[in-house]
Amino acid sequence: MKISKYRNSKIAIAGRSFDSKFEQSVFHILNMRMKAKEFKEIQQQDQILLTEAEILYKPDFKCIGGKSGDFWCEAKGFETPEWRIKRRLWMHYGPGPLEIWMYDSRFKCPKLKEIIIPKEF
Repeated sequence: MKISKYRNSKIAIAGRSFDSKFEQSVFHILNMRMKAKEFKEIQQQDQILLTEAEILYKPDFKCIGGKSGDFWCEAKGFETPEWRIKRRLWMHYGPGPLEIWMYDSRFKCPKLKEIIIPKEF
């Protein structure tokens, strides 16, 4: 079995596959929000092209059919240099809001850290 560069383990639950237990926890929160009718559908690994150079970014989740339109979610265990670049690109070229969920070690659960709203949105 190959070890991930971030030392996380893939997990499969109810026919869905997640890159980590943390990502699965964020999905669980989004699923509860969907059941509360905040939006209609959750799509995993949406493909977004940022900038005219078409830099590919795959947010963990896309939430479709919200009252304010679609939005995306990213589960970040920790920040990497690549993530900081994509975060700045999203601020300028993202198609809509991006929720950033980080791991709260104090409570051992996901916590909404920020919502990035693109400048042109």
